[in-house]
Amino acid sequence: MSTEVSQLAQARTLAMQNKPGTMLPKVLETAMSLYRSAANPSAELGRLCSRLFMDVLNHEEVASSEKPFISSQHLPTLSQMCRNSLDHITVQNCILGFSRCYEWLFDLVAKTSNKELWDAMDQFKSFIISKWKTPYPLSPTEDLLNDHARSLGVKLAIIKFISTVVITHTQGPSGSGFASLPESHPVIPPKTQLGSGAKKLLGYLLGYLSEEPMMVSTLFMGVLNCLAFIMKQRPQATSHILVGILRFNVDNKYQQDSEKVLQYRLAKRFVERCYKIFVQFGLKSQLIKNSGSTSQYHAKLSKISQTLHVIGEETKSKGILNFEPKQVERKMPARERAKYIAFVKSSNQAAAAKAETPQPSRLSPEMQLLQALQEYTLAKSSSTGFFNTSPVAIDNTYASAFSLMNSKHSEIDISKLPANVIAKLCTESLYQSDTNKVITGLSIVASRYTDLMNKASRPEAPVKRPLEDGTDATQLAKRQETSKPLEDEEISEDEDKQDFILAPPTPMSEEEKKEHFARILEHILDVRKAEAEEDTYDEAPDNLLHKVRLMKWNSKTSWLTLLTRLATRGLVHNSEMSNTARLAIYEYFLDDFGGRVDVVIEWLSEEWYFESLQNGSDSKETPIYDEWSLKVLDALMPVLESSHRRLFIRLVSELPRLTQLHIEKIKSICLDPLRGSLGFQSLKFMLMFRPPVKPFIQKLLLAMRDEDESVKENCESILNKFF
Repeated sequence: MSTEVSQLAQARTLAMQNKPGTMLPKVLETAMSLYRSAANPSAELGRLCSRLFMDVLNHEEVASSEKPFISSQHLPTLSQMCRNSLDHITVQNCILGFSRCYEWLFDLVAKTSNKELWDAMDQFKSFIISKWKTPYPLSPTEDLLNDHARSLGVKLAIIKFISTVVITHTQGPSGSGFASLPESHPVIPPKTQLGSGAKKLLGYLLGYLSEEPMMVSTLFMGVLNCLAFIMKQRPQATSHILVGILRFNVDNKYQQDSEKVLQYRLAKRFVERCYKIFVQFGLKSQLIKNSGSTSQYHAKLSKISQTLHVIGEETKSKGILNFEPKQVERKMPARERAKYIAFVKSSNQAAAAKAETPQPSRLSPEMQLLQALQEYTLAKSSSTGFFNTSPVAIDNTYASAFSLMNSKHSEIDISKLPANVIAKLCTESLYQSDTNKVITGLSIVASRYTDLMNKASRPEAPVKRPLEDGTDATQLAKRQETSKPLEDEEISEDEDKQDFILAPPTPMSEEEKKEHFARILEHILDVRKAEAEEDTYDEAPDNLLHKVRLMKWNSKTSWLTLLTRLATRGLVHNSEMSNTARLAIYEYFLDDFGGRVDVVIEWLSEEWYFESLQNGSDSKETPIYDEWSLKVLDALMPVLESSHRRLFIRLVSELPRLTQLHIEKIKSICLDPLRGSLGFQSLKFMLMFRPPVKPFIQKLLLAMRDEDESVKENCESILNKFF
């Protein structure tokens, strides 16, 4: 050990004994600066620095408020240490240290919008996860299966880190950093993106239990323990975790080549015991219930736990050493081993090839989709899987434009089927169809539309030519005579030669528009209700609409944004339909006003904002906003109680515009002997934090003072203090 490292070790010991709250961070800063300045840092220095980092984060005398800033200061050095060091202990400590401070750093970025820190966190996180199924920092060997049981300390640290990221990037209690993160943060990606990434990482842990062929008991137990923590911290993930747990079969795991039969037997027994403890923890903590979304797993897991308990008791009674080695031994057959290694190598080569492929330019999603469709259409000279691939429609009917299979199938009018049957057909087809096949079909239909539009804009005399299947123009004319036209009126002979455009759909009447819009609102609210009740991690396999729904749909906010935009902008020229949308939001808020104050604030803010834009910056008139905000206050006044103090104060403080009429609505609360404190407290709050409403409140207080003697004292105290 070098002199500098020895001195740092002594300084660490002294700091732990004397004022660790102030001395340990200073020793850490000295050690990290020494590591950065060293041309070739030693393994001892790396171990000491990583250990010091852990000491500072874990010591209770170091101020909790300082730990996020200490972590952010030394994160680049910690990342460099983890990437460059080949020392197992150093790498393990670095990953555990990052896991310890990850949630603090996430909160710090959420509050400060530090893009440099977030990029450093994201790069470090990607590096750690990329080493999950490797023996890093050890070099891989030729025997891939042997590597599964190497570098276990680092792999356990990675498991711990993955579980930390899953918990941090998933919706938690109201005080958590994720819950308080705004939807449009300038640095951190949207919550939906973070949530999908967390679900993917959780899939890594669950997939390891079922996909790992060898008995690596240390990692199996580490994964089970971390899954228990995730379940406890984020109960909404329980169903998803239990599905993966049920796929975990301990009996299917093979014995390591270097492992003795007794070691394999002990390892299997340890994993079974850990599995049993995991299930018992879920049952006792009421995470696995015999009701709700976990009821379908309760009986299965209870039976598994009971079976494992019986096996353990039998083993205990017989003795762990009393067994027949030939019956216990389970080595992987040579053929299966070769097959597994070949599969892993091919997967690694495919991943490497994909990584080396140059990335396309950053385009909008719409342009990327269009570009992919164009490339696919140009690359394929023919498309398999369809009977009719002609880019030219036989006639100007919808059936010929969309028909890709046998023409007899196109004669079926599915519009006569019930709506639920049509929806099931469409969703099931989209879900089960290959993406390339769908794109191919759309390309063919698009080509037919383009051809018909070109013929309509540039009429030409019909030319007799054979089609792809040998049919000539005479046969085509016969088909056209028997085809059902899209319009009720007959097409004249001249029009038949020149007008090939598909007939436009019949415009809907005003009553039909209102009827359809009411159904749309009902469906949006139904989806909102269903998704609010649905488990975040449940796949809902029985609901086909969930398979093809928009990937960016956020069940908590998207529906409200859609309805508010429809009310304020989308239907601005139809006041009746706009008011229908407003009424839907209004009634939804009143159903649970205590838990939906965010809804009404966002909606009314959107109303005020759009009206202000429409009327110009000089105009202060917002009649629609005034009408509905007053309507909301009218509905709330009779039902508000003293327990709703915070809710009501938040409402009157965040409404974008208050007039004399709005302030007058509070009068009924102030004059109520049981609720007077609620009214006067809200008035005081607005006097302190909303100066523009001060004249309105003064007018109300003077009127109440002269009108009712019971509130005269309260009115005068406020008037004397603020006016």
